[in-house]
Amino acid sequence: MIGQTASFRAVLENAPLRRSLAFLIGGLLIGGIAGKLLMPGARVDLAEVPPPARIERFCLPVSERTAVIVVHGQSNAGNYGSTRHTAREAVDNFDPATGKCFAAADPLLGADGAGGSFATPLGDILIQAGRYDRVILVPLAVGGASLSVLNNEGAELLTNAISKLKAAGLTPTHLLFQQGEKDAMLTTSAEQYVVQLHQLVKRFRAAGFDAPFYLSRSTKCDSVAPKNMAAVRAGQLSAIDEALNIRQGPDTDTIGNEGRNPSDGCHMNEAGTLANAALWAAFIK
Repeated sequence: MIGQTASFRAVLENAPLRRSLAFLIGGLLIGGIAGKLLMPGARVDLAEVPPPARIERFCLPVSERTAVIVVHGQSNAGNYGSTRHTAREAVDNFDPATGKCFAAADPLLGADGAGGSFATPLGDILIQAGRYDRVILVPLAVGGASLSVLNNEGAELLTNAISKLKAAGLTPTHLLFQQGEKDAMLTTSAEQYVVQLHQLVKRFRAAGFDAPFYLSRSTKCDSVAPKNMAAVRAGQLSAIDEALNIRQGPDTDTIGNEGRNPSDGCHMNEAGTLANAALWAAFIK
C-alpha cells in the first residue's frame, strides 16, 4: 500500500498510471475514500519479515451485501507485489487449504508468493465505495503458470477450492482471472487459449458456480521477451462468451513499467498494485 499522500501525488504525475488510478480517485471512489485507503501504514521488508499472524473469523453468515471473490491466474493475481497490504475494512481471506476464513492480510492464503496482492486493497475499495459491506477473497493463483498447467497439473487446486467453498457454505459472486504472461512467452495460439480458458470456466460451471467470470487481458512481462503477446491478447478477447458468462475484465497491460518491479518489468510495485486493484474495481458490480 502506498504509505504517504506525497507518494500518491508522485504516482499521479505518471501519465500511464493516471489512467488506472483515475478509477480510484474519480467516479468509483467518492468523498474521502482515496485518502482513507492511502493513510500512512507500516512498510514491510518482505525479504526479512515473516507472514503476519492470522486472525480467524467466522465465514458465515453472509448477506446480499457480501461479495465472495475468487481470484485465479498466475503471479500478478497472486502474492508477488513488492509491498504487503493489510485490509482496513471487513475483508476476509478464505483459505482453500483449511476451509476457514481469516482477516485479509498479505500474503493472502491460497495463492503462492510472499509479497502483496491487488485483491486486498480491492476489497477495501469495494467496501469504502459502498458497494459491499463485506468482501471474502478466495485466492487460487499460481506464479508462472500457463493456462495449460492450470487446467492440468494445477486442476486439483481448483477442485479442492470448490469442495472447500461448498463445505463452508460459500458461493462465489465474482470470478476474477488474471493470467497470460506465461502463454505470451510460449507458442499458445489464440484458438488454443480460447479452448483452454473455456475448459477452466466449465469446471466452475459444473460445480454449480454461475457467477460472472471476468477475464483480464494480461501479457506484459519483460523478464523474458514475450514473443506471443498478440496471439494471447486476441485469445483473451475471443474467449468472452455469453453462454458461459465470461465477461471482459481490465486490460492490465496498460500498467507500464512505472507500476512494475524494475528488475523484471513484470510484477507490480506498490503503485502498480494499487492501479491493478483500481482497474478491477471498475468491473465489480
